[in-house]
Amino acid sequence: MAALTVALDYRPALHQAFGIGRYVQNLVPALLQVDPELRLKLYGVFLRGRRERLRNHSFPDARRATFHGAAIPARLVPLLARILPLDASSFTGPFDLFHDTDYISTPVKARPRVATLYDTAWTKQRGFVSPEQSEKMGAAVRRIVRGVKRVITISEHAKQELMEELALPDTMVDVVPLGVDPIFRARVNAAATAAVQERIGIEAPYGVFVGTLEPRKNVIRLLRAFARLQEVAPEQRLLLVGRAGHGYQRILEEIARLNLDEAVLRTGVLPDAELVPLLHGAEYLAYPSLHEGFGLPALEGMAAGVPVLASNTTALKEVCGEGALLVDPADENSIADGLLRLACDRCEALELAARGLAHAELFTWERCARGTLQSYRRALDLCE
Repeated sequence: MAALTVALDYRPALHQAFGIGRYVQNLVPALLQVDPELRLKLYGVFLRGRRERLRNHSFPDARRATFHGAAIPARLVPLLARILPLDASSFTGPFDLFHDTDYISTPVKARPRVATLYDTAWTKQRGFVSPEQSEKMGAAVRRIVRGVKRVITISEHAKQELMEELALPDTMVDVVPLGVDPIFRARVNAAATAAVQERIGIEAPYGVFVGTLEPRKNVIRLLRAFARLQEVAPEQRLLLVGRAGHGYQRILEEIARLNLDEAVLRTGVLPDAELVPLLHGAEYLAYPSLHEGFGLPALEGMAAGVPVLASNTTALKEVCGEGALLVDPADENSIADGLLRLACDRCEALELAARGLAHAELFTWERCARGTLQSYRRALDLCE
């Protein structure tokens, strides 16, 4: 097969250490590893915080993955492309295919495009985002879909939802599951865990939630379930790791209402170098999300050898399989019973952790990269 040159929207890797950013950060080096002839052009047109982000970022192999961009607001590029002969190649030079990785439509002319879409949490009927945000996201997704040859998504569940919402044919959508960063599988000694616990200000025993603190992640029900656990095991603590999202004030109010100010610690986003030791010292990771296109934090918890509680709905059921304790995310009693089992029955918790560790081995970024390359080839075949 001929060597490919792919331009890829690299901006999420520069702006986020989680979510789409983590996807792009891990996918790019994996693509280079599995296809030694591949050349990547990393598209990076943006202005906000540019100098600092570029200075602090660790880029992949510059011989095969070159960074291209300009210090202009990203939103101006589609507007300028309407009146000028301008598109992504104006910044990157020629390429065979463009890969959209985020909900920002990049103008591409005369070359095929592939887009990764992650879920349908933005749709108005789910109520997880404001009506204004839903309308904005929906418009962005539809603009992207109109110009692509193939769509990559991250689970069978996400595929079915995207097909239904966007009227996509089955043959156009490729399911390519995510991988787990090897740092979560690395051994961590007790001293490293103790050092991070001391810096954060938490003592064992504790559980961990990782994710954006927003309604979709079901944090309110988790807090109520945790309050039930505290009635039986008052020594337990809960660590909320993640940025404040839509509806964060409601979470703060619930913590106060339940008198959990002493038992619940909020850390904001943590670097992996601190998150991994904290996970290794945790009794469990709780991720009873209401809607997921994949649910990477649950898988990362399993890879770290931590017993995981997750939802028995959406993509989490598919991704976690028998490697996690699955509960009904709409039922506080179900979540509370699950927390009690993992916090108080160490035999069951350790058995679950072993199953989760084995299950997480199935998910690698190498596998993700190979599936992504297949999607690239299919998109190019459609154009020949």
